[in-house]
Amino acid sequence: MARKNTLSKKQLDGLRQELLDERATLTNQVADLDAEADVNNWREGGFDDDPADAGSASFERETAQSLSNHARRLLSQIDDALRRMDAGAYGTCERCGNAIETARLEALPYATLCMDCKRRDETGR
Repeated sequence: MARKNTLSKKQLDGLRQELLDERATLTNQVADLDAEADVNNWREGGFDDDPADAGSASFERETAQSLSNHARRLLSQIDDALRRMDAGAYGTCERCGNAIETARLEALPYATLCMDCKRRDETGR
């Protein structure tokens, strides 16, 4: 039988606020990184057709785009966690249905798997 999560209202409210704060931070980072990755910003910034400048600019844009994509994935995970909270399913492992350990949720509030299932994922067992 699956274990039910025993998060208190205070713990759940704290985790919700943490998720909302992280979401706001990531949203700002995505906007900044997208602006940094915008080719027009590089052209206006004085980079010319010099191969070294072009290579540096390309690397910087690709790095900003990669970081932006990572932040977007985290935003999606946070939004999913907030939806699970609203639906009353937060803190329940998506794989086995057991409660996700409170310490795990405090460390990674958008976790979807309990430690046992996460370990099985990582070891391939």
